Amino acid sequence: MSFDRVSFKIEELISEINNEIPISKLTAPFEEKLSLSKINNENNDVFKIKEMTSGEESVSIFYTQGNQTIYISIFGPREMKIREKANGQYAKIELFTKFSMEIPQSLQESINKRVKKFTKDMILRTSYPKCQITINLNIFNISSLIDEYEIIPIILNGIMSALCLSGINIRMLCLAKAFFSDKKCIIIMEMNDKDEDKDDNYIIYDFISEGELDMNKFEEIVKEGKNALKNMNKNLKNYIYKKILNN
Repeated sequence: MSFDRVSFKIEELISEINNEIPISKLTAPFEEKLSLSKINNENNDVFKIKEMTSGEESVSIFYTQGNQTIYISIFGPREMKIREKANGQYAKIELFTKFSMEIPQSLQESINKRVKKFTKDMILRTSYPKCQITINLNIFNISSLIDEYEIIPIILNGIMSALCLSGINIRMLCLAKAFFSDKKCIIIMEMNDKDEDKDDNYIIYDFISEGELDMNKFEEIVKEGKNALKNMNKNLKNYIYKKILNN
């Protein structure tokens, strides 16, 4: 099924979310919203997955982490038409993003750029020559404003969860975590299945920071990131195993 035939019933999606977006945050100018922004790290590593796959897509899920919810649908791989084939040796990845709140175009482009790069790196595109994989994201900002360093790790973790459930071949399992101290940063780590309890099997895939960090701070973040992502990794695998057993 081609992506252009898929319509999203936003009212139904929003009804799945328990919390509501405060009216003041919907009506206030972006600059005012930004000044009201507060980052809530409480339970930010805890995630929930609710699968909503209907058969038209490879997988559709509600992914909730902390106070953020994202609806993710993956369509394909489907064979491309001749005129669409830019490079027949690799799958073409399309990413569509919708935000529940109006945000600056530059911020949206920055988020999309990083998310699309991650997605193209994670999917084993050589497994699907002459095919297209479409990923649709509906990002519901519940109780805080969209902050690039806060939202990107959650989007990446949601996409990784959806990819694992879709059956699409991936190069590696990567999960991400945000840190907010004197500087904001994101650590994205590759999870190696050989021995989950060995630190050597958690390799840094990418590290994004708004400024330079001293070595002690960097080492502290890496250590905390390994512990947090190790737990997320186990929880994700437990969810997938339970799904397989139930089927």
